[in-house]
Amino acid sequence: MYEYYFPIIQTDHVVSITVCLIEDIQEMEYPQSCANMKVMANVIDIDKFNQLTPNDKSLYIIGLCQQSIMSLVSKMCWNTEPFERTYNKVISKNCLFREYWRKAKSSPNRQLKAQIYFEDDHEKDGIYVDFTDKSGKLIKRVQFAPKGYHIYSKSISELQWENNSHVIIKRAFAHIFTKTCDYWIIGIDGSINYHSPRTENKEVNPHGLFDLGILYWEGKIVMQNQDKGLELIKKAAELNYKHAQKWIERNISITANKQQTD
Repeated sequence: MYEYYFPIIQTDHVVSITVCLIEDIQEMEYPQSCANMKVMANVIDIDKFNQLTPNDKSLYIIGLCQQSIMSLVSKMCWNTEPFERTYNKVISKNCLFREYWRKAKSSPNRQLKAQIYFEDDHEKDGIYVDFTDKSGKLIKRVQFAPKGYHIYSKSISELQWENNSHVIIKRAFAHIFTKTCDYWIIGIDGSINYHSPRTENKEVNPHGLFDLGILYWEGKIVMQNQDKGLELIKKAAELNYKHAQKWIERNISITANKQQTD
Protein backbone atom coordinates (compact mmCIF):
# COMPACT_ATOMS: atom_id res chain seq x y z
CA MET A 1 0.00 0.00 0.00
CA TYR A 2 2.78 2.39 0.93
CA GLU A 3 4.69 1.39 -2.20
CA TYR A 4 1.63 1.89 -4.41
CA TYR A 5 1.03 5.48 -3.27
CA PHE A 6 4.66 6.55 -3.07
CA PRO A 7 5.77 9.10 -5.72
CA ILE A 8 9.00 8.99 -7.71
CA ILE A 9 11.69 10.97 -5.89
CA GLN A 10 15.47 11.17 -5.67
CA THR A 11 16.81 8.75 -3.06
CA ASP A 12 20.48 8.46 -4.00
CA HIS A 13 19.98 5.21 -5.99
CA VAL A 14 18.13 3.50 -3.12
CA VAL A 15 15.26 1.68 -4.82
CA SER A 16 13.63 -0.07 -1.87
CA ILE A 17 13.28 0.10 1.89
CA THR A 18 12.48 -3.07 3.84
CA VAL A 19 11.27 -2.80 7.43
CA CYS A 20 11.64 -5.90 9.63
CA LEU A 21 9.42 -6.01 12.71
CA ILE A 22 11.02 -8.17 15.38
CA GLU A 23 10.38 -8.98 19.03
CA ASP A 24 13.90 -8.28 20.27
CA ILE A 25 16.28 -6.16 18.26
CA GLN A 26 19.26 -7.54 20.16
CA GLU A 27 18.57 -11.21 19.53
CA MET A 28 16.84 -11.50 16.17
CA GLU A 29 18.71 -11.60 12.88
CA TYR A 30 17.36 -9.86 9.80
CA PRO A 31 18.65 -9.07 6.29
CA GLN A 32 21.36 -6.47 5.96
CA SER A 33 21.31 -3.38 3.79
CA CYS A 34 23.06 -3.32 0.44
CA ALA A 35 23.85 -0.61 -2.09
CA ASN A 36 20.34 -0.07 -3.46
CA MET A 37 18.24 -1.62 -0.69
CA LYS A 38 18.05 -0.34 2.88
CA VAL A 39 16.87 -2.60 5.68
CA MET A 40 15.51 -1.16 8.91
CA ALA A 41 14.23 -2.87 12.03
CA ASN A 42 11.73 -1.96 14.70
CA VAL A 43 10.48 -3.79 17.77
CA ILE A 44 6.89 -5.00 17.80
CA ASP A 45 5.05 -5.65 21.05
CA ILE A 46 3.37 -8.97 20.26
CA ASP A 47 1.17 -8.94 23.36
CA LYS A 48 -0.10 -5.48 22.50
CA PHE A 49 -0.57 -6.44 18.84
CA ASN A 50 -2.65 -9.51 19.71
CA GLN A 51 -5.06 -7.42 21.78
CA LEU A 52 -5.82 -4.95 18.97
CA THR A 53 -8.74 -5.00 16.56
CA PRO A 54 -7.90 -5.88 12.92
CA ASN A 55 -8.03 -2.21 11.93
CA ASP A 56 -5.89 -1.13 14.87
CA LYS A 57 -3.37 -3.85 14.03
CA SER A 58 -2.94 -2.29 10.58
CA LEU A 59 -2.54 1.18 12.08
CA TYR A 60 -0.02 -0.13 14.60
CA ILE A 61 2.06 -1.90 11.94
CA ILE A 62 2.13 1.04 9.55
CA GLY A 63 3.05 3.31 12.48
CA LEU A 64 6.06 1.15 13.37
CA CYS A 65 7.10 1.02 9.73
CA GLN A 66 6.81 4.79 9.42
CA GLN A 67 9.03 5.29 12.47
CA SER A 68 11.76 3.18 10.88
CA ILE A 69 11.36 4.80 7.48
CA MET A 70 11.57 8.32 8.86
CA SER A 71 14.64 7.37 10.87
CA LEU A 72 16.34 6.34 7.62
CA VAL A 73 15.05 9.44 5.82
CA SER A 74 16.62 11.65 8.48
CA LYS A 75 19.90 9.73 8.34
CA MET A 76 20.06 9.97 4.54
CA CYS A 77 18.99 13.65 4.53
CA TRP A 78 16.19 12.98 2.06
CA ASN A 79 13.17 15.20 1.55
CA THR A 80 10.71 14.18 4.25
CA GLU A 81 7.57 15.53 2.52
CA PRO A 82 6.87 12.58 0.12
CA PHE A 83 7.25 10.05 2.93
CA GLU A 84 4.96 11.98 5.26
CA ARG A 85 2.41 12.56 2.49
CA THR A 86 2.33 8.85 1.63
CA TYR A 87 1.89 7.84 5.26
CA ASN A 88 -0.91 10.39 5.74
CA LYS A 89 -2.68 9.05 2.65
CA VAL A 90 -2.55 5.49 4.00
CA ILE A 91 -3.94 6.69 7.34
CA SER A 92 -6.64 8.78 5.66
CA LYS A 93 -7.86 5.61 3.93
CA ASN A 94 -7.96 3.87 7.31
CA CYS A 95 -5.45 1.34 5.97
CA LEU A 96 -8.02 0.04 3.47
CA PHE A 97 -6.31 -0.70 0.16
CA ARG A 98 -8.90 -0.76 -2.63
CA GLU A 99 -8.01 0.63 -6.02
CA TYR A 100 -8.76 0.42 -9.73
CA TRP A 101 -5.94 -0.37 -12.13
CA ARG A 102 -5.52 2.01 -15.04
CA LYS A 103 -8.50 3.09 -17.14
CA ALA A 104 -11.60 1.11 -17.99
CA LYS A 105 -11.69 -0.36 -21.50
CA SER A 106 -14.76 -0.34 -23.74
CA SER A 107 -16.15 -3.46 -25.40
CA PRO A 108 -15.98 -3.69 -29.22
CA ASN A 109 -19.62 -2.55 -29.52
CA ARG A 110 -18.99 0.27 -27.00
CA GLN A 111 -21.88 -0.88 -24.80
CA LEU A 112 -19.82 -2.08 -21.82
CA LYS A 113 -16.65 -1.22 -19.98
CA ALA A 114 -14.31 -3.46 -17.98
CA GLN A 115 -11.62 -2.60 -15.45
CA ILE A 116 -9.41 -4.48 -13.01
CA TYR A 117 -10.13 -3.74 -9.36
CA PHE A 118 -8.24 -5.05 -6.34
CA GLU A 119 -8.66 -5.16 -2.57
CA ASP A 120 -5.79 -6.00 -0.22
CA ASP A 121 -6.39 -5.07 3.41
CA HIS A 122 -7.47 -6.49 6.76
CA GLU A 123 -11.10 -6.79 5.66
CA LYS A 124 -10.96 -8.02 2.07
CA ASP A 125 -8.43 -9.55 -0.29
CA GLY A 126 -8.95 -10.30 -3.95
CA ILE A 127 -8.68 -9.15 -7.52
CA TYR A 128 -11.70 -8.61 -9.73
CA VAL A 129 -13.01 -7.43 -13.07
CA ASP A 130 -15.72 -4.79 -12.85
CA PHE A 131 -18.15 -4.77 -15.77
CA THR A 132 -20.06 -1.50 -16.10
CA ASP A 133 -22.43 0.10 -18.58
CA LYS A 134 -21.43 3.10 -20.70
CA SER A 135 -22.22 5.50 -17.84
CA GLY A 136 -20.01 3.59 -15.40
CA LYS A 137 -22.83 1.91 -13.45
CA LEU A 138 -21.65 -1.44 -12.06
CA ILE A 139 -23.32 -4.45 -13.68
CA LYS A 140 -21.14 -7.30 -12.42
CA ARG A 141 -18.02 -7.68 -10.27
CA VAL A 142 -16.22 -10.98 -10.86
CA GLN A 143 -13.40 -12.17 -8.60
CA PHE A 144 -10.87 -14.13 -10.63
CA ALA A 145 -7.84 -14.28 -8.30
CA PRO A 146 -7.62 -14.76 -4.53
CA LYS A 147 -5.04 -12.14 -3.64
CA GLY A 148 -5.12 -8.40 -4.20
CA TYR A 149 -2.19 -6.09 -4.77
CA HIS A 150 0.48 -8.78 -4.64
CA ILE A 151 -1.04 -10.65 -7.57
CA TYR A 152 -1.95 -7.47 -9.38
CA SER A 153 1.55 -6.08 -9.21
CA LYS A 154 3.44 -9.31 -9.94
CA SER A 155 1.28 -11.47 -12.18
CA ILE A 156 -1.23 -9.42 -14.16
CA SER A 157 -0.74 -7.79 -17.54
CA GLU A 158 -3.17 -5.87 -19.71
CA LEU A 159 -6.90 -6.46 -19.88
CA GLN A 160 -8.41 -6.73 -23.35
CA TRP A 161 -11.83 -7.64 -24.72
CA GLU A 162 -12.20 -10.98 -26.50
CA ASN A 163 -15.74 -10.18 -27.66
CA ASN A 164 -18.68 -8.10 -26.41
CA SER A 165 -19.19 -10.21 -23.28
CA HIS A 166 -15.76 -11.58 -22.28
CA VAL A 167 -12.36 -10.13 -21.44
CA ILE A 168 -8.89 -11.68 -21.50
CA ILE A 169 -6.27 -11.01 -18.84
CA LYS A 170 -2.81 -12.45 -19.39
CA ARG A 171 -0.50 -13.59 -16.64
CA ALA A 172 2.92 -11.96 -16.59
CA PHE A 173 6.00 -14.16 -16.45
CA ALA A 174 8.97 -11.94 -15.58
CA HIS A 175 7.24 -9.17 -17.56
CA ILE A 176 7.61 -11.10 -20.82
CA PHE A 177 4.40 -11.87 -22.66
CA THR A 178 4.40 -14.67 -25.23
CA LYS A 179 1.93 -16.97 -26.95
CA THR A 180 2.55 -19.50 -24.19
CA CYS A 181 1.51 -17.13 -21.38
CA ASP A 182 -1.33 -18.30 -19.18
CA TYR A 183 -4.47 -16.18 -19.24
CA TRP A 184 -7.96 -15.79 -17.81
CA ILE A 185 -11.14 -15.42 -19.86
CA ILE A 186 -13.77 -13.72 -17.71
CA GLY A 187 -17.38 -13.16 -18.70
CA ILE A 188 -19.99 -10.65 -17.64
CA ASP A 189 -22.07 -13.72 -16.74
CA GLY A 190 -19.55 -14.46 -13.96
CA SER A 191 -17.73 -17.25 -15.78
CA ILE A 192 -14.00 -17.65 -15.15
CA ASN A 193 -11.76 -19.88 -17.24
CA TYR A 194 -8.03 -20.08 -16.65
CA HIS A 195 -6.05 -21.26 -19.67
CA SER A 196 -2.52 -22.62 -19.76
CA PRO A 197 -1.37 -23.14 -23.37
CA ARG A 198 1.35 -25.56 -22.27
CA THR A 199 -1.40 -28.00 -21.19
CA GLU A 200 -3.71 -27.41 -24.12
CA ASN A 201 -1.42 -28.23 -27.03
CA LYS A 202 -1.73 -31.51 -28.90
CA GLU A 203 1.56 -32.63 -27.34
CA VAL A 204 0.86 -32.64 -23.61
CA ASN A 205 3.47 -30.96 -21.43
CA PRO A 206 3.69 -32.80 -18.06
CA HIS A 207 5.66 -29.93 -16.52
CA GLY A 208 2.85 -27.58 -17.51
CA LEU A 209 0.25 -29.96 -16.09
CA PHE A 210 2.09 -30.10 -12.79
CA ASP A 211 2.51 -26.32 -12.59
CA LEU A 212 -1.17 -25.77 -13.32
CA GLY A 213 -2.14 -28.38 -10.76
CA ILE A 214 -0.07 -26.64 -8.10
CA LEU A 215 -1.75 -23.32 -8.95
CA TYR A 216 -5.18 -24.81 -8.33
CA TRP A 217 -4.05 -26.78 -5.28
CA GLU A 218 -2.46 -23.79 -3.52
CA GLY A 219 -5.01 -21.19 -4.61
CA LYS A 220 -2.56 -18.29 -4.45
CA ILE A 221 -2.87 -17.06 -8.02
CA VAL A 222 -6.05 -18.71 -9.32
CA MET A 223 -9.14 -19.43 -7.27
CA GLN A 224 -8.49 -22.58 -5.25
CA ASN A 225 -9.84 -25.89 -6.52
CA GLN A 226 -7.89 -28.72 -4.91
CA ASP A 227 -9.86 -31.48 -6.64
CA LYS A 228 -8.96 -30.05 -10.03
CA GLY A 229 -5.38 -29.43 -8.90
CA LEU A 230 -4.93 -33.01 -7.73
CA GLU A 231 -6.40 -34.34 -10.96
CA LEU A 232 -3.83 -32.40 -13.01
CA ILE A 233 -0.93 -33.39 -10.77
CA LYS A 234 -1.93 -37.06 -11.06
CA LYS A 235 -2.03 -36.75 -14.86
CA ALA A 236 1.51 -35.35 -14.79
CA ALA A 237 2.61 -38.23 -12.56
CA GLU A 238 1.06 -40.75 -14.95
CA LEU A 239 3.23 -39.21 -17.68
CA ASN A 240 6.27 -40.09 -15.53
CA TYR A 241 6.94 -36.53 -14.43
CA LYS A 242 9.10 -37.12 -11.36
CA HIS A 243 8.28 -33.87 -9.55
CA ALA A 244 4.58 -34.77 -9.69
CA GLN A 245 5.26 -38.29 -8.47
CA LYS A 246 7.32 -37.01 -5.55
CA TRP A 247 4.70 -34.37 -4.74
CA ILE A 248 1.97 -37.01 -4.54
CA GLU A 249 4.13 -39.23 -2.38
CA ARG A 250 4.95 -36.35 -0.06
CA ASN A 251 1.54 -34.66 0.15
CA ILE A 252 -1.05 -37.33 -0.54
CA SER A 253 0.37 -40.73 0.31
CA ILE A 254 1.82 -39.62 3.65
CA THR A 255 -1.44 -37.87 4.60
CA ALA A 256 -3.48 -40.94 3.68
CA ASN A 257 -1.22 -43.22 5.74
CA LYS A 258 -1.44 -40.87 8.71
CA GLN A 259 -5.25 -40.82 8.54
CA GLN A 260 -5.33 -44.62 8.47
CA THR A 261 -3.05 -44.75 11.50
CA ASP A 262 -5.20 -42.24 13.40
